[in-house]
Amino acid sequence: MLRLVLGTVAVLSLCAVSLSAADTKDKKDAKAKPPAKATITKVDAKKGTITVKMKDKDGKDAERVFRLTEDVRYFDSTGKAVAIDVFESGNDVLVIEREGKLKEMHKDKVPGKSDVKKPAEKAPSTKVPAEKK
Repeated sequence: MLRLVLGTVAVLSLCAVSLSAADTKDKKDAKAKPPAKATITKVDAKKGTITVKMKDKDGKDAERVFRLTEDVRYFDSTGKAVAIDVFESGNDVLVIEREGKLKEMHKDKVPGKSDVKKPAEKAPSTKVPAEKK
């Protein structure tokens, strides 16, 4: 009987801890800024920085410089994880930042353009069909 009571208390305490941790995570996510549209103006691999032009909180264009750290995640326009080498000056991106630091960068989907190259169309055949006998 004692084991049953102690086991139940242990399970309930673990559940309470996990619920409070999930609640804390939800509060952090609620404080997170939504992704911001930006245009890359400069990528400096030697210094480990990227400069983007984006709208500030007043709606004015502003340049921001972010440090490229190991915990930053990069995605192409299809959502596939990629290396920083994919991003170039002039690319439109979505920037996700938390606490003033760059956390994720997504290559923005541009209507009418695609990162995936289409196969070349076949030229019409110049072959003359053979006559039936």
